[in-house]
Amino acid sequence: MLEAAGDAAEGVITTLHYADSLDTPRNKQFRLQYAKTFKMQPDVYTVQGYDTGLLLAQAAKTVGGDLGNKKAVQTAMENAVIDSPRGSWRMSKAHNPIQDIYLRQVRGRDNKVIGVAARAVEDPAPSCRMA
Repeated sequence: MLEAAGDAAEGVITTLHYADSLDTPRNKQFRLQYAKTFKMQPDVYTVQGYDTGLLLAQAAKTVGGDLGNKKAVQTAMENAVIDSPRGSWRMSKAHNPIQDIYLRQVRGRDNKVIGVAARAVEDPAPSCRMA
């Protein structure tokens, strides 16, 4: 999208739960491995999909592979802490990520992290327990 906007995007400030330029070892490792494997750079959707896989794998391991035990799988997912390229996160009672939100600014053709807009943002929604 930044390429399409061209120079008009310069300086625009946005917030999001991920930025390519996050300066963490986890994000750098993820981006390097992804680029080597797929010959392209990952985006926010790639990270979200990766995180979903991490969440499911962690839950499956916690329940010893018994995915038919839905309550145990749900509890495992609710208690999981995910070590993500976007930063560590866990689920809220409403099953949304409790995560940092980054402040980004367009510089050249990149969204550069210029700070953290909010830490561990959690929704106020009620619990979403299965019946």
